[in-house]
Amino acid sequence: MLGFSRFMPRRILPVSSGKGGVGKTTIAVNFALALSRYAPTILVDLDTGTSSVRNTLGVPVERDLYHFFRKGYRLDDCVTRLPDAWDPHGEFSGFGFVAGPLHLIEEITNFGAERKRQLSEAINALPSTYVVLDMKAGLDSNVIDFLPYSNSGVLVFTPHLPSATLAASDIVKAILFRKLRIVFSPASPFYRRVHDGNVSSRLVNDLLDRVEDVYDPGYQNLDAFLADLASSIGPSPVIDHLAATVEYFRVFYVLNAFDGVTEAYETAVRPFVENLVTNVSERLTLTNLGWIVRSEEIHRGNCERRPLLLQPRDGSAAPPKPDRVARALDELVREVTGLVGEKKRSPVHPISRRPDPDAALAEQLEALRKMYDTRPGHAADPRLNFDYVTSRAVHLLTAARASEFGTPRICGPDEILRTIFPAGSVPGSD
Repeated sequence: MLGFSRFMPRRILPVSSGKGGVGKTTIAVNFALALSRYAPTILVDLDTGTSSVRNTLGVPVERDLYHFFRKGYRLDDCVTRLPDAWDPHGEFSGFGFVAGPLHLIEEITNFGAERKRQLSEAINALPSTYVVLDMKAGLDSNVIDFLPYSNSGVLVFTPHLPSATLAASDIVKAILFRKLRIVFSPASPFYRRVHDGNVSSRLVNDLLDRVEDVYDPGYQNLDAFLADLASSIGPSPVIDHLAATVEYFRVFYVLNAFDGVTEAYETAVRPFVENLVTNVSERLTLTNLGWIVRSEEIHRGNCERRPLLLQPRDGSAAPPKPDRVARALDELVREVTGLVGEKKRSPVHPISRRPDPDAALAEQLEALRKMYDTRPGHAADPRLNFDYVTSRAVHLLTAARASEFGTPRICGPDEILRTIFPAGSVPGSD
């Protein structure tokens, strides 16, 4: 693995949940560990009131966010690596993490605008290909302001906590409305350069207030708002931009503690989608990155403060016999990648030293094949679930535009406007 100093962050991936108790930190830690197999990855604990990452990874921590905020250390000087005893084969040599402080410290747990700017800039400068943010549960400015403006990052919810499923959809709504407020603020270049006598920034923001207000029955969601606005003022670049802002927003989620397709659909996926369609828009694009099965191994790893992917593997189980589904998946892997029966392809391109999208796709399909290639009565291996989720994520990260999944950097309102509206890009500009 190449040294961390040769990389700058290519994508920052927040992992969040609407409520606690869904296994968000468990997902974030194991996801970051699995990502580090592809490229250098740093996990940052932003659940600063609970030291969640520190409680999940029981390794000695020399410096943490306290030393960044109070002692003036650079954030990359506060990165903790795994001891050799925890990773004897160097499988996770690309992994590091920044822990939250040992105890609740008000100015760090509930930091203000200047602290937020300081931390955002430091995260943007971390020398790593991927940065995973373990967000605190819930919804406030210290969560929303660290999330991407064009997608949800990774949302975690579970079939066993319905209220958290609905809260996860509220995160989508909050991100989207934050972007809309910035795009349609009086300071936006869109309003400085688009001259439309029928529309004003105040009008659009007043209407957005009504859509966002769950107690106002006037507009149920953004689709109804757009339809009414279009009928009132006719064709307008304002409406076109509003529609595009919603239509190109991407939602990504992982189901945790999964133990049945029917249960997951009825208690998690369907309520999640229905809430988004009802209260936000039916135009959104949703992607299920995968699922993590309910597992005693995961629970034991959390209790021992040694995450699942760092637990010794039990190699005693006999390999299962392939069935019809497994054979079909074998054929799919062969057709798409040509890798079945050949030497396993490195997930890192030999020249660019970056994650290889074709290899990531092959890993994804191979993990899917193994998840289905299970004997009746044989316990599912959650490691395969993390293999699938991570390889799927890497394929998206390497094949899609940077704005579609995660973010290249954490942006404040002014930077979001400059990103959305490069010079000369606004209709009606010079």
